[in-house]
Amino acid sequence: MINDLVTVGGLTVDNVISSDGRVALGQAGGNGAYAAVGALMWRPRVGLVSCAVESYPSETLTRLRNGGVDLDGVSWSDERLTLCNWFIYDAVGGRDEDLVSAPEALAEAGFPTDHLDPPQISAWQKHLRAQRHLDDVSYSEFRTRHPLTPAQIPATWRAVQGVHLAPSQPDVMISMLDFFGRGNAVITADPGWQLAARSLDEISPILARLDAFLPSEVELRALVPHAGLSDALAALASRSTGAIAVKLGPKGALVWDRLSRTAIPVPTVEVSAVDPTGAGDGFSGGFLAGLVETGDPVMAARFGAVSAARVVSAFGADGALPADRAGARAAIARDMVA
Repeated sequence: MINDLVTVGGLTVDNVISSDGRVALGQAGGNGAYAAVGALMWRPRVGLVSCAVESYPSETLTRLRNGGVDLDGVSWSDERLTLCNWFIYDAVGGRDEDLVSAPEALAEAGFPTDHLDPPQISAWQKHLRAQRHLDDVSYSEFRTRHPLTPAQIPATWRAVQGVHLAPSQPDVMISMLDFFGRGNAVITADPGWQLAARSLDEISPILARLDAFLPSEVELRALVPHAGLSDALAALASRSTGAIAVKLGPKGALVWDRLSRTAIPVPTVEVSAVDPTGAGDGFSGGFLAGLVETGDPVMAARFGAVSAARVVSAFGADGALPADRAGARAAIARDMVA
């Protein structure tokens, strides 16, 4: 079976503290995996370009493969990494994501490993900030040291219908645009901190080659500071012919309409959220599937909202598998009636 879509991004292992204090240690994730799962809500087979280290859970890779993710674009490393990023959520949707440790460090420091109350969370964050890991490599550092390259992509994937570039260094994105841009693929991208830390002038060569650019609210404000959301979207749109949409977490998304020069809101899908990790990546995978299928950025955002809702309903990148494509289609149909 030929892949319809491809996602390009990381495979990581994360530690999570949800907004209600629940703890999930050593969760298999990664922006590439979450985006692939988001796309799988709509298409039966999605290729993944990534790198899997020895310490990435093999059972998760099996579930991804069995769920429809083609791993032929994944390179393999025998390195075992111990440092995982912490994703610590607050009650209003904010996230602290700059701290790292091994999953075992929480218990070793004397904290509970199933649930933390607010004072314990604050104490754990303070503990993590005081730590130094001079000799260890985190998953995010590994990705920087071992960038993805077109050489690992099967040649037949050049003919896919759509590609999503999860956050990566600019040179990685440009190399992927060079590879996939030779075909007729719809190409979307999420800036992440890798692009958001740069100026609009610096990232304009990438923006100009995309069919859609999907920053988070934090990333949009970094790229276009001192501007309202609509003005910031307009500034990005002036440098690209593709769709521009900003992800607003629990507030949904705004899609820039070039004809009316207004931002069109797309709400989230009501769901009992378990873990917000990967919501933006799942949205992006769904957005890609929707844009390829409909050509309509607002409809694509509705696809993305359904995918994000599925992703946040469970812990881990494979938690939303197997994909319920009939349920996803039904959710879109209900949205259109409403």
